Amino acid sequence: MAISSVVEIDKAVSQIIEYEHKPIDKLESDKADLSLKNTSLSQLDSSLEELQSKLQALTSDSVFLSNKSSSSNSSIVTASTSSDAVQTVYQVDVVRLAQVARITSSSSLNLSDGTYAVLQSGEEINASGGSSVTVNPNVVFASGSAAVGFDLSKIVVSGSFKVNDAAITVTGSDTIYTILSKINSSTAGVTATFDSANDSVVLTSSSSGTGQTISVSDDSSGFLDAVKLTETGGNPAPVFTDGTQPDFYNALDQTALVDGSNKIVDGYFTINDITFTVNTQTDSLYSVLNKINNSKAEVSAFYDDVTGKVTISSRGTGNDVYFANDTSKFLENINVMDQSGDLDSTAGIAHYEGTSSQVIINGEVLNRDGNSFSLGGTTFNLQSTGTAKVNVSHDTQKAVDAVKAFVTQYNSTMDTIGGKLKTTLKGERSIINLQRKLQQSIFRTVTNEGSLSRLSQVGLSLVTTGGYGLGKLKFTQSDFLDALSDSKDDVYNLFASDTDSDGTNDDTGFANITNTYIENLTKNTNGILAVKTNGNNKLMERLQKRIEREEEKLSKREADLRKQYEKLNSAVTLMDQQVQRLQSFSSIMSSITSSYYNK
Repeated sequence: MAISSVVEIDKAVSQIIEYEHKPIDKLESDKADLSLKNTSLSQLDSSLEELQSKLQALTSDSVFLSNKSSSSNSSIVTASTSSDAVQTVYQVDVVRLAQVARITSSSSLNLSDGTYAVLQSGEEINASGGSSVTVNPNVVFASGSAAVGFDLSKIVVSGSFKVNDAAITVTGSDTIYTILSKINSSTAGVTATFDSANDSVVLTSSSSGTGQTISVSDDSSGFLDAVKLTETGGNPAPVFTDGTQPDFYNALDQTALVDGSNKIVDGYFTINDITFTVNTQTDSLYSVLNKINNSKAEVSAFYDDVTGKVTISSRGTGNDVYFANDTSKFLENINVMDQSGDLDSTAGIAHYEGTSSQVIINGEVLNRDGNSFSLGGTTFNLQSTGTAKVNVSHDTQKAVDAVKAFVTQYNSTMDTIGGKLKTTLKGERSIINLQRKLQQSIFRTVTNEGSLSRLSQVGLSLVTTGGYGLGKLKFTQSDFLDALSDSKDDVYNLFASDTDSDGTNDDTGFANITNTYIENLTKNTNGILAVKTNGNNKLMERLQKRIEREEEKLSKREADLRKQYEKLNSAVTLMDQQVQRLQSFSSIMSSITSSYYNK
């Protein structure tokens, strides 16, 4: 009997292919296992690198040897320390702070501050109404021109205008005052006011100096026309007055400094033996002070436009300032010669002294040029006069934190290794050996420059029973602090020692040795992890090629089976048809025979 349908053919072929696919399934399972192993190796590598970073921290001298300082009153003195600072308590009495030499003009130079550009109404806003009409800047524009006090031909409606390209909006509910307020709040860079005495609007630039501009334009509201800031509707031209430059920037011969008989003239002067020339036609106070500031005189000079005075000061505390050779009379006219504190009575010469600091430390009087100085490896920064204590001690917290971080990461790494050996890396001898060597490193005796040779001497030990777990590290902080107190140098040498005397503690010591071992595991191409990972990758490549070949064979096998089943199905179908014909012929013959015998 023929296979009844294509579905039955597919089912039959699928069952055969599924059975014959089992070897390929095994190959894929092996490949997946290798991939999981590589993932585990990568996780182990990351954990070891993190452990390596904690070990690296233990090779730093700043972790074990650094000191710390504290002040009982930081508003009087602060301090910082070096690793070789003397550990002690300093009694600090700040008697006097160091000061720069500072000379300020004895009186104002009377220089002009300059003026501001002004744009104002070309005439009174109510000119057509005469003196009997008064402008009311508080009346809204919607009340009408007469109520506001505008010329009757002037009408203000909703719209806008610009002042120096800043747009100002106008509505019927605005008044003159509200519009002026809008101008002042804008980016126009002007101050707008109402001059009630002259019934006019005044716009004043925000910056003094010449070359200022105040522009008004694009008026769709009629406001500028109504307040007569534009030459429209029969208005006269508005009045513009340019500003003037402050005397600070003007040539000296354009200022009050050249007035009278005792005036600045062309010549020179010296400050701290540095010569400065003065040309009254080309130099300004600004340019001369710039020459001083950019010179090697080691002073700073500035002009205070509020007081109108010049101040010249030394750039360093304790440094003096000398004025001399003033043929230009510049120093004389800025009023810095022969002032209070001048130590030289010689005419034409002035000497102003910077003061040194004075401090008493543990009973010893010290005078210093500045307010910052070092003593016994500690730098003191004086802030104000008064008394305070500065305590310099060993900063043990850095070392405690670094060792705690190492212990935590070591235990985490051992957990990672142990977990992988129970699952994806089960039975891997190289990883078992790695675990054993890391554990052995804790017991290692190391040769170094100090008296300590084992981690157990500084509070680090392996716990084989109890809650810490097999092979875990335990840190006893009190033992570690005792060891630091005995000799911080010995503790440092235990972790990182300089056996070749090159000045760098990178030769022996527990941290260096273990760090180098892990370096070979994680960074070296011949390390255990790299070799295992590369080996697994090659195996996976070979497995993948086998899987592809077997899949190709099985695909061809499936196609051949389908052809065979189709041929078989056709043959069986033909046989069925022949049987049916024979059965039909037999039935006919039986009928004929029956008819013959029944006659």
